[in-house]
Amino acid sequence: MGVNDSDNDELTSSTSKMNLQMLQKIFVKTDPDLIIDSYEEAKGSGRGDNYTAALFRLSLRGHLRANDGKKKLRWERTVICKRLPDCRIKREAFKSEALFRNEVAFYNTIMPEMIAFQKRKSNHNSDIFLAVPQCYLAQDDLVMLEDLRVRRFTMPDRQAGLGLEQMKATLEELSKFHAVSLAYKLQCPNEFERLTAKISEGIFSKANTDWYKHYYDILTKNAIQMVSQTIPEKVEYLVKLEGFLENCFANMEELVSRESKLAVICHGDCWTNNILYKYDENGSISETCFVDFQLIRYGSLALDLAYLIYCCTDASLRKANLQNWLQIYHQQLAKSLKLLGSLQDLCTDEADLLCQIQEEFKNCARFGLGSAMDMLPISTCSSEEAPDLYVSGSDTAATPPELNVPPNELCRRKMTDIVLELVDGGML
Repeated sequence: MGVNDSDNDELTSSTSKMNLQMLQKIFVKTDPDLIIDSYEEAKGSGRGDNYTAALFRLSLRGHLRANDGKKKLRWERTVICKRLPDCRIKREAFKSEALFRNEVAFYNTIMPEMIAFQKRKSNHNSDIFLAVPQCYLAQDDLVMLEDLRVRRFTMPDRQAGLGLEQMKATLEELSKFHAVSLAYKLQCPNEFERLTAKISEGIFSKANTDWYKHYYDILTKNAIQMVSQTIPEKVEYLVKLEGFLENCFANMEELVSRESKLAVICHGDCWTNNILYKYDENGSISETCFVDFQLIRYGSLALDLAYLIYCCTDASLRKANLQNWLQIYHQQLAKSLKLLGSLQDLCTDEADLLCQIQEEFKNCARFGLGSAMDMLPISTCSSEEAPDLYVSGSDTAATPPELNVPPNELCRRKMTDIVLELVDGGML
């Protein structure tokens, strides 16, 4: 079946599809006296920043009617609109509908229950996990969120990766997020099971094996080529790499589905573009915020750790700080679990918890390698080199994605460093 006229239109244009009436209906729920007068729209992300949804930034202007009916109070707000890609072909290629359902479930059900559970344990917001943007609306094809730029949050440089202070802040907030899952699972098992039932594995499932075969064949070929070009003399490392990559997708599927005492609702996509930071007047990080929950999954907490550490940091930083990072994560996890009333149910003491985390990380470190094969070519290329999700195409049917970004020298070095570390550490 060929591409119809509507598909051609979708390939050549993309908007948020919002209008004043729709916006008015959304915001009048919280501001009954609000009248939205106008709005302006702009793209919400650049090339290389997002691949499974279309982002738009809307600047809204309006007024609030005063009690006397005459005086008008000025009202302004900037929001981020996240929509399914307009192009049906691209939408089906990335299986965007399923990913979108994950995020809708997160904002409508999972996060509200997490907040309610935590607030039953503590009245202090600084103690609990709240590090997500305010959500105004979440439905099948649209998620509307606060624009974190208004609160002076900034995104790190994806090519530079994360530094020491950013890693510390991220690990502390990530551990708070994971702690809620662990405590809620132990204390409210039926309710927690209902939450996890709303999540579907976005990539590494048996149902997706054939769909992503060509995509991962290319990633595998590129990874082996990068490492063999960089360290051709170290045959034993290549043998280990090829052994893992021979059945890469199946190995990744096994890692995300394995049973674990430390299984949690994972963020699933912890890389630089999905972590924002707010800095104080001294240049120190005062707040951290996570975005993009399309790839949430139920699996070992070490899946998020391996993804974050191997996709977002340099080898020199890892060599000097890996064990310290696990301890930072452990300290906050223990603190949060104690606050939520589940530390003693999960471990004999804090030393035992650290051992459990270290063992989980060792078991899941390979997940960081499999993720890096996909993420490093994208995170190390320039915006000009990044594939454009919205470019017009001549495809007549949906096909698996082909983000075949030619690896650059930085990508080759980073990929090789990961292989060296995992083999030397007995993790590959």
